[in-house]
Amino acid sequence: MKSKIDFSALRPVRLADRGLFEQKIALMNSQSCECSFVNLFVYQKPYKIEFLEWRDRIVVYERVSRTIHYPLGKWTDPEELREITDAFMAEGLTDGGVYDVPEEFLDRHGDCDKYFDIEFDEGMIDYLFSIEKIATFVGPKLRKKHNLVKQFQSNWPYASVKKITAAEIPVAAKLATELNSRLTPCEFLDEEAVALEQTWENFSKLGLFGIILYAEPDFPAGFSVYSILPSDTVDVHFEKADHSVKGASQTLTWQLAIALRGKASFMNREQDMNEETLRHAKRSLDPERFFKRYFFRRRV
Repeated sequence: MKSKIDFSALRPVRLADRGLFEQKIALMNSQSCECSFVNLFVYQKPYKIEFLEWRDRIVVYERVSRTIHYPLGKWTDPEELREITDAFMAEGLTDGGVYDVPEEFLDRHGDCDKYFDIEFDEGMIDYLFSIEKIATFVGPKLRKKHNLVKQFQSNWPYASVKKITAAEIPVAAKLATELNSRLTPCEFLDEEAVALEQTWENFSKLGLFGIILYAEPDFPAGFSVYSILPSDTVDVHFEKADHSVKGASQTLTWQLAIALRGKASFMNREQDMNEETLRHAKRSLDPERFFKRYFFRRRV
């Protein structure tokens, strides 16, 4: 018997929902950054992210884009996905879009194009890196990074790395604001500013960790913020470095890998959004694999 979706239960994501989300996400063993509770929580204001529960799954909905996410929990088959999409369409909440459909779903269901048109955007893939390779500079691409790290170490002999604690959060927050102020204003930076505010305010409650790189005792040159996904993967939510300090970016990434050795095997550094400079930077780190997500659009 079909269970009707209760749209009166659709509501924003709260900190208290973290355990529920992480329980469902663990069932998928997904490496997707879009399945991270942290991202869903800190970006819920700009994207107006809400969710409801249905058949022991979580269905995430974005009001701004009018799309649902592939459900969190046990695998959903094409007929169930169609049922969910049709219900949201009947409520006037979506035009039939489903975001973050894993490539594995297509492998499992070769007939999913019976109900959906399938779209793929290379800019939306997640880059996954071997933590061990970055920590040890394995391969020709990473050896080039090692040269920049050595230059940084030579130029800044008193450099240090600290964990981001309550005492360090104001330093990291100020550095993020300063570095972003050097960039051309855009909608993405506005959205990120809101997400960062939520990040600093709820750092420990979100299960976040991070490091901050100091070129000198009073000169922060970069920081990384991450959480651990239930798939042997760390999701790097924010990483910023002062590009006027040669080698700071490469040293920060290397130090993060060192800090993560033994905690996970892969580092998800998220998407490049089809931005060429960002794409070049991510690919220069020699990705181990990609998480490919698809966008489905309901056929009518």
